[in-house]
Amino acid sequence: MSSIPFRTPIPVEALQSDDRPLELRDRSTYTKILLRERKGEDFSGELGVKYGESKLRTDGTLVCGSRPGEWTFYNPSAVANSLIQTLETYGDRVAITNLTHGRALMSVEGNSAGSLLEKICNIDFSDAMVPDGASFSASVGAVSCDLVRADSDQVLFLLSCERSFGLYLFKVLADAGKEFGLIVPPELDLH
Repeated sequence: MSSIPFRTPIPVEALQSDDRPLELRDRSTYTKILLRERKGEDFSGELGVKYGESKLRTDGTLVCGSRPGEWTFYNPSAVANSLIQTLETYGDRVAITNLTHGRALMSVEGNSAGSLLEKICNIDFSDAMVPDGASFSASVGAVSCDLVRADSDQVLFLLSCERSFGLYLFKVLADAGKEFGLIVPPELDLH
């Protein structure tokens, strides 16, 4: 892991609406690890996560079936080295990439989260189409993103994108959230 401290591309930790049914939060400091299986391997069974699904492990790591033969691991703490060491036990059967410094990560939380995302993405975010645990890719505000629905006590969507688009995507989400009462400071205004 790099000795360079992580700097998020997003200047605020969270935005919320007055009555708190909606919150937009920067989660870029999460550890983000990509695991790809080598040709001829099948890790779906070993990881317990298929393409399009996600699962929260007991250590707090969210494992997402990002693409066929590819999983992204998200952990809220700075555990990249220990997580990589755990994954290295698979040996030459996998390729491991630390994405922590190269990806922005944010969450949209609350009852209005799906409606907000539907304004800037052509996906139906209803419970029937995107249930808790769903993992998929889509264009959100014209930014290519990996998304995961990871509800806890409320609806929660995680969105990951290339770090260089992080601030722009956060501003797009904030702008779309104004309709739902999200309070956006002037420095994050999109227009």
